[in-house]
Amino acid sequence: MGNIKPVSVLAIACFMALSFSASAESDMIKVPGGEFKSGDKGVTAKVAAFEIDKHEVTNAEFKNFNKDFSIPDGKENHPVTEITYFDAEDYCKSLGKRLPTGPEWEKAARGEDGREYPWGNDFDSTKANTLESGLTNTSAVGAYAGGASPYGVLDMCGNVWEWVDQYSSDEKKYRIVMGGSFFDKKENSKAYSILKSIPDDSHTYIGFRCAK
Repeated sequence: MGNIKPVSVLAIACFMALSFSASAESDMIKVPGGEFKSGDKGVTAKVAAFEIDKHEVTNAEFKNFNKDFSIPDGKENHPVTEITYFDAEDYCKSLGKRLPTGPEWEKAARGEDGREYPWGNDFDSTKANTLESGLTNTSAVGAYAGGASPYGVLDMCGNVWEWVDQYSSDEKKYRIVMGGSFFDKKENSKAYSILKSIPDDSHTYIGFRCAK
């Protein structure tokens, strides 16, 4: 025991930072570039290849970024909410990531074939946390594994609306959120559903995920 050398605080910090980085990388899904059917009309759109978080950013993850943030009791693994667009943007930048664009988010949610929901065209309340689920609140990220998108991205229907890097118009007053939430009906929680919000507003039904 006497021959064991003490590990420096700096070495431990570096190890923890590398471990967190590796974990963040492993939780991202690669989405191939190319064309896909966008919106309710199935208009052809195109994106370059990118990566996107498999899950919505959780309260616990956001706490690591903002030590002053208070996690609601028992919701460490629920999506973080009451976050402005700028808060979400800053979090992503802190990890060397960014918010996904609207087209990127939509392709990650529905694939190339223009499906209504991440899993297909027929709604199934066991695959998403929408009003039909009856929870009336957020659920833990990944709780609806059966609702995965064609690429394996989770919770892109319901749970919380998600900030994306897109304005609602050339006026550039409102930003877009996508995907519906726990208090929205299935008709408003499709893979192309959008809602506009002032970027410095925060709500209990809006969260986000990162891309790169």
